[in-house]
Amino acid sequence: MCPNKELPNADKGQMELPFFQRIIDQIRDYANDINLHHRGEPLLNKNLPSMIAYAKRAGLNVRLHTNGTLLDEQWSGRLIDAALDLVCISFDGFQKDAYEEIRVGAQFEVTVSNIVRLLELKKARGAKKPYVVVERIDFSRLKGRLDPEKAATTEALLRKKGRDELVIKQEYSWPVDSLPETILPGCQYKACTFPWYAMAICWDGTVTPCPQDYFARIKLGSAREKSLKEIWNDKPYRELRSNFAACAGPLGLCRKCDRLQRKQVAGLPFQYMIPFLVDQFAGYGRLRKIIGSSERNWFKPLPAGER
Repeated sequence: MCPNKELPNADKGQMELPFFQRIIDQIRDYANDINLHHRGEPLLNKNLPSMIAYAKRAGLNVRLHTNGTLLDEQWSGRLIDAALDLVCISFDGFQKDAYEEIRVGAQFEVTVSNIVRLLELKKARGAKKPYVVVERIDFSRLKGRLDPEKAATTEALLRKKGRDELVIKQEYSWPVDSLPETILPGCQYKACTFPWYAMAICWDGTVTPCPQDYFARIKLGSAREKSLKEIWNDKPYRELRSNFAACAGPLGLCRKCDRLQRKQVAGLPFQYMIPFLVDQFAGYGRLRKIIGSSERNWFKPLPAGER
């Protein structure tokens, strides 16, 4: 399911700590959240705890997404010590056969143990962070093959151990060159909010408008060659925004993104508006847990006992 396997080797690497620190120094007065994941497994970077700690000292909220296979006791302790705000763990399947079919090479019992140990360490240390989200994708090819009781047993265990949130997401097709365009002629698409409030920075410094551009087809500049402020106000970014705002039509790859066709409220994609408001006003504590995430409460609500 993950496009990472299709990335050329030349496009794979790890961001080094000094370069990361340069980025943080540039955004500390402008950014609110930083997500330390894109196109790879963040726990493969040995400098991750130092990165988290540096970003936290700069006053940023720090989040990451992991598949949990490397999340042993040492890693869990390091993430807690670094004061990571939120960790989302992809744990698709929720039962051994389905999980190991999806996560080839991983062991169901090991990953369950990793998640449980993180939750136990957090409780034992009296730590309020990280806010722990467990995420499951509903795969169409697994429908009819899953045992609801087994999944419920796993969910109950993680809930009992203290996970903060369960997110159930639908399958999503990354916008890649081979996909057909989803945009109809004229201004029949929703405005994309990413170009106005976020940017994605690859390990090598390539700046793209959003994480949906997985293969970095829309290159807006290089953070190794220009400051982020220059890139943010440079011609490629300005043209991208003006095309959306003037209904001139988004760039080629954006025309393959189904998110521009989703439900809209006040001219903004509903799926992005709610998480943005939650991030700005709910923080990473009790209020966030009550409100929940967009994927969970607004698109596929769960029974109260599963929240």
